[in-house]
Amino acid sequence: MSDSVAPSDPDRLRQVLERRLLRAIHRGSAPLELTAFCVRGEPISFEAARRGEYRPFRVGDAWGPPWSTTWFRVRGQVPDGWPGREAQDPSRDLFSQGKRASVVALFDLGFTGDTGFTCEALAWKDGRPWRGVDPNHRWLPVEGPEIDFHLEAAANPTATVSGPEPAPSMIALRTSAQKAFTLRQAELMIQDEGMRRLALDFKVLLELALALPEGDRRRREIMAALHRFADRIELGLEAGCTPDAGRELAELLSRPSDSPHSITAIGHAHIDTAWLWPLREARRKCARSFSTALALMDEHPDYRFACSQPAQYAWMKVSYPDIYRRMRAKVTSGQWEPVGAMWVEADCNLPSGESLVRQLLHGKRFFLKEFGYEVKELWLPDVFGYPGSLPQLIAEAGCDCFLTQKLSWNELNKPEHHTFMWEGIDGTRVFTHFPPADTYNGDFTAGQVVRSEANFKDAERSSRSLYLFGWGDGGGGPEPDMLEAAHRLRDLDGAPRVELGRARDFFESAAAEARHLTTWVGELYFELHRGTYTTQSRVKRLNRRAEQALREAEMWSVAAAGKYPAGELQDLWQRLLLNQFHDILPGSSIDWVYEQAESELERVIENAGGISAAARSRLAGTGPRMAVFNVNSHHRREVVEAGGGPVMVDAPASGWAVHEASGIAAGGEVGVSGRKLENDLLQVRWDENGLLTSIWDKGAGREVLADRARGNLLQLHDDHPARWDAWDVDLSYRQHHADLVALASEEVEQGGPLRAAVRWVRRSGASTIRQRMVLDAGSRVLRFETDVDWQEEHKFLKVAFPVAVRSPHATYEIQFGHLERPTHTNTSWDAARFEVCAQRWADLGEAGYGVALLNDCKYGYDILGSVMRLSLLRAPTHPDPTADRGRHRFTYALMPHPGDFRQAGVIAAAEDLNAPLRVVSSQKRAGERRSLIEVDTPQVVVETIKRAEDSDAVVVRLYEAWGGRCRARLATTLPATRATLCDLLERERREVVVRDGTIELELTPFKLLTLKLERP
Repeated sequence: MSDSVAPSDPDRLRQVLERRLLRAIHRGSAPLELTAFCVRGEPISFEAARRGEYRPFRVGDAWGPPWSTTWFRVRGQVPDGWPGREAQDPSRDLFSQGKRASVVALFDLGFTGDTGFTCEALAWKDGRPWRGVDPNHRWLPVEGPEIDFHLEAAANPTATVSGPEPAPSMIALRTSAQKAFTLRQAELMIQDEGMRRLALDFKVLLELALALPEGDRRRREIMAALHRFADRIELGLEAGCTPDAGRELAELLSRPSDSPHSITAIGHAHIDTAWLWPLREARRKCARSFSTALALMDEHPDYRFACSQPAQYAWMKVSYPDIYRRMRAKVTSGQWEPVGAMWVEADCNLPSGESLVRQLLHGKRFFLKEFGYEVKELWLPDVFGYPGSLPQLIAEAGCDCFLTQKLSWNELNKPEHHTFMWEGIDGTRVFTHFPPADTYNGDFTAGQVVRSEANFKDAERSSRSLYLFGWGDGGGGPEPDMLEAAHRLRDLDGAPRVELGRARDFFESAAAEARHLTTWVGELYFELHRGTYTTQSRVKRLNRRAEQALREAEMWSVAAAGKYPAGELQDLWQRLLLNQFHDILPGSSIDWVYEQAESELERVIENAGGISAAARSRLAGTGPRMAVFNVNSHHRREVVEAGGGPVMVDAPASGWAVHEASGIAAGGEVGVSGRKLENDLLQVRWDENGLLTSIWDKGAGREVLADRARGNLLQLHDDHPARWDAWDVDLSYRQHHADLVALASEEVEQGGPLRAAVRWVRRSGASTIRQRMVLDAGSRVLRFETDVDWQEEHKFLKVAFPVAVRSPHATYEIQFGHLERPTHTNTSWDAARFEVCAQRWADLGEAGYGVALLNDCKYGYDILGSVMRLSLLRAPTHPDPTADRGRHRFTYALMPHPGDFRQAGVIAAAEDLNAPLRVVSSQKRAGERRSLIEVDTPQVVVETIKRAEDSDAVVVRLYEAWGGRCRARLATTLPATRATLCDLLERERREVVVRDGTIELELTPFKLLTLKLERP
C-alpha cells in the first residue's frame, strides 16, 4: 500500500470496487440479433405483437418516440466453449464454491434516469411475461444454447419531479415523432459467480465500515483488511484473487452481531398507480415489477415480497393472467404477501369518510375473495397526512396496525417516535410503525441498515423495526444484489440482525414485545405538500360530486326496491376509488393523468346520476306536482329553483315529500336595495368595489365582520415553492399578494322575495372571476357562487373574511368528525399548520357566537387570528404545465351563527350545500312523504344507506358528529325484522333490538356504527 494513502481512506477502496471487482464480474462478449417493431398509441398484446412487421435493428440505433412501444425480438446463440457449451474451467471461478459461471444477456436500452423513471421493458419468453428490464435489472439469465425472446420496451420519457419550467406536456409528447432513446447495449456475456460473490463481500464490508463511527474498532479492522485486499488487487486482478484473500473477507463476514435490535426486511416495489405516467403505464410497470419478483422468488426461497393495492392485482388478473396465476401460487406458499387493505394507496385528507370506508371494503374483500387472506395492516407509506378519524376506520375494517413513512419528510417537526400507539378522535388506538430507515425504497446498503438501528427512536420500548427494500415509486422492486446483501447482513458484527420476513409476522411480534409505548392523539399532520389540498381543482370538484352522486344512487335504489344495480355501482365505486390515489386526487401528476381522471369521474357522475334519476322516477311517477328528495338525515326547509323560479319546499330526513308546483308558504322574505341585501336574519352591505363592509346579525344584534375590514376579499399570492411545485405551498407565499379590489361590473340578478342575488365580475390579468352572492329567505347561509376563467401561472388565489370573533383555535370538519387546530403560531407545531385540510366546513367560535366558512369542493383553509381564508385555485407548472388553467365553478358560503356550531346547525348546513334537494315531477298526492331513516337527535348523522354486499339486507352507516355521548332513536320505514351491528366489511358483531321499526342506540364521541337491517 502506498505511504500516501491513509489506511482509512475510502476513495481508494471505492475505486477498487467499482473499477476492478464489479467490472470483472462479466467477461466475454457475443452479439445478439435484434429486430424491432414500433407501436404508437395504446400498447398491444404479445399475440398481436408477434405478428408485427419486424425490421433489423442494431446497437446504436435510436428508438421510441415518447410514450410509444417498441417490440424487440432478441435472438442469438451461446458460443462454443462458454458455460453450458463445455465444462467450466475451475481456475476461472475461485470463490464460487463449486457454482458454475453463467451466461446472461445484458441490455442498456438507453436509460437516462433511475429505475421507474426512464425507458423500461418487459421480457417475454415462450409467449409469457418473464422479467423486467430497467437500469437496475439489466441482465437476463440465459439457459441453453439458443436465445429467442421478446422485449416489450416502453419509451416512457425521463420523468422528474422538478426541472425547467414549465414542464413538458405529456399529452403533446404523445404525438411527437422524435425518437427519445438510443439502444446502447445488447449482448451475451459470461457472468462469473465467484467474482460476483467476492465483489459483493467487499461491497457490504466497505459499506458497513463507512457506516460505523470514526475510531470504531470494527471499522478499523474492516478497513485494514480491505486495504490489504486492495494491495493484492493492484498487483493484477488474477494475482489478487486468491482463495486466501476471499477467506479473509469471508471471516470478517462471519462475525456474529451483538446488537439487541432486529430488522425484518421485506421486498417491496412501490408503484404509484399514476403520477409521472398514466394509468396504462402503471399497469405495465406492475407487470414488469411483479414478474421480476416472481423470478427472484424461484431463485431465493427465503425471499418475501409485500405488495399492496388490490386495484393493481385486478389489473394483473385481467391483463396478465399468467403473472396473476403465479402470484396466487406464491401467496399460497407464503412468499408473496398481500398488504395494504385499501383498494389503492389513497390520499387520506381529501376523500370523504364513506370513500375511505369503501377503499377498505373493496380492498379487503378482494384479498379475501381471491386469496382467502385477510390483510390486517393499513399500508400507506407515501400518503400526505392522516386524519384523526382514520384509527377508527382501521379498526372497524378488521385491521390492527398502521404503517407509513412519509412524515419523516416533515419540514419543522420530525416524528418523535417510530413505534407508538395512534389514538383517533373517538379513542380508538392502533399499533403504528414508521420504518426508521426513512424510506420505503431501501437499497439494502449496509449503511442504510445500520442507520435504521441508529435512527430508531423507541429502543427503550421495542427492539424491532421494519425495512422495506426495492426500487420503487416507478416500480422495479428488489434486485438480486439486494438479496445477496441481505444474506450477508443476516447476523453480522457491527450491524443489527436482519431477517427476510413478512409484514404480518413483524407486526405481531413487535406488538407483542413492545412495552410502555407512547400514544399520539389526533391527526398525523404532514408538514409538506400543503398545495395538494388545492391543486387540480377540477378533479377535486368532480371527486366531491362523484361521492355525492354514488351516495344518492345507493339510497334511492334501496328506496325504489326492485333490482338493485350492485354490479354497476361496484364498477363506479372502483373507478372513483382508483382516482383517489395519492398522486391523482391531490393534483401531483402529469396532464395526461388529469385528462383521463376528469373523463372517468364525469362518467361516474353521469352514470350514478342516471341510476338515481331512474330510482326517483319509479318513486315519484310523472305528473303535475313535484317530489322533493333529500338525501341528508335531517329535515330541510329551503328555497329551490323549480318551474322557472324559486319556490320554498321541505323534505323529511333521508326521504322525500310531494308538493303542489307552487311550493309552500315562505314565512319570511329577502330583498335587495342599493348596496344592501337583507332577510329576517342577516343584513349584508358592500362598497362600490363589491367588497363586504358589514354583515349584521339581527338576532344576535352584533356585527360579523371585524372593524373596518372587508369581507369576501379575493387575494392573489405569488406562489413559487422551493421544491415540489404542484405539491407544496411554502410559507413565504404570504410575503407577496395583491387584493383583487377593482370591479368590472355589478348587477342585481334576483330581488326576492324568496331569493336575492347580486352578480359581480372582476378581472385579474387574463383571468375573469364572476360571482353571485345569494341569500335566501329564512337562511343564515350567505353563498358565493363562483365561476372563474383562470389563466394564471404560479399564483395562489384565496378568499378572506376578517371576522369579529376571537379564539385560540378553530374547528375543522374531517371525515366522520371534526378537530381543533390553533389560530396562532406559538410553537413550531402550530406554525407548521399554516395551511390545513378540511372537508366541508371550518368554524371559528368564541363563547356564544361563531362564524362558519363552508365549501362545496374546496379543501385548503388557513385561519390565523380572526381572519378566515379558503384556498380557491393554484397555478403550478410542474409536472403539469397548465395545471388548473381554464374554467372552474365552485361555491363557498359564510354562515354566522349564535352559540356553538353544533347547536347552530353548521354541520347540517355544510351537508346541504353539498347535497342540493332534488326536485322531480310527480303524480303522487300532495302532502305524501316518506323518510327511510329518521334519527331523533342532530348529533347523529346518517352517512350511507345501501344494499348489503352479500345479501338483500340494507346497510345503514351513521356516526356521532358532535363529539359527545348520546342516546339515539332510529326509526325506519325500511322492512327490518332483524338488525345487527357490523364492521365495515359488514360482518356481524351483535344483534340489536328492532321494536316497531325503531332501534335504540348509544353512541360515544365520534362513534361510527354500521347497521345491517334484514328484510322479513
